[in-house]
Amino acid sequence: MKKQKNHRLIFYILTLVFALAACNSSPTPTDNFKIAVIVDTTTDPVSQDQAEAVIAIANEKLIDLTGFGLQLVGFIEEDSGASMKDLVTNYMERHTDNLPNGILIFSVGDENRAKINRAYAQQFPAPEGFSNAFVSPHLGDGYMYVAILQFNHHYAACGYGGMDTIQSPGSIGDECGGEEGTACTQWEGMQVCPVALPFLEGHTPLDLAAGPVIHEIMHAFGDQGPEDHYTSETCQTAMGWEAGHYDLEEAEYYNDFCPFVYDVFADAYQP
Repeated sequence: MKKQKNHRLIFYILTLVFALAACNSSPTPTDNFKIAVIVDTTTDPVSQDQAEAVIAIANEKLIDLTGFGLQLVGFIEEDSGASMKDLVTNYMERHTDNLPNGILIFSVGDENRAKINRAYAQQFPAPEGFSNAFVSPHLGDGYMYVAILQFNHHYAACGYGGMDTIQSPGSIGDECGGEEGTACTQWEGMQVCPVALPFLEGHTPLDLAAGPVIHEIMHAFGDQGPEDHYTSETCQTAMGWEAGHYDLEEAEYYNDFCPFVYDVFADAYQP
């Protein structure tokens, strides 16, 4: 009898474990937005493990927002120092039979645009015969959607003075709101402005990179440029918000992009 009770207890425990696992597992996406990664090793070295971790976080975010996942289908390293257009063109020419829906380039970008702004978006015509399953209502189905992102970005930089390496234990020039000499603090091996630490301590470089990946992809499905951002007047009007509406948690959830564009993205899927 005691043996039977033990078996029953083990059964109940295993049932609970599997139930909890099911609750914590990611939902199954309707389908996937396929993305390839190009690492510009001359300006922004990123390991394959880091790239995969960023995509994994972005995948869960995108599923939650749209029902579609983000699937990594290629990873290459480039040391040519070529322009973003050339990196994308070369990749498409070498993979014409298996093109993704989008490409993520880890780089400082042309003219340091990603180094200055953290990330930006571009769209390039794809080779003849390619039809993107996610059809931009503004561009059509013949484009490759590209996100350029600096992974090794100096968030709230303090003591760098515009350089890649630390120059001072205190802020320089316009850093930290222009309060030169402000004592820097440490976060994830970087020097940052103390005022930014409460926000940064809740994040890692991996999840801080995931949001911009989604943000830049969404730019292909909005047609207002910066006015598609969460904080824009155009977004506030479209969403029926009061002027000046801002909620930090909401802005983070939507990756600083206007919520309605995620519906545009989901409706754009035409396999």
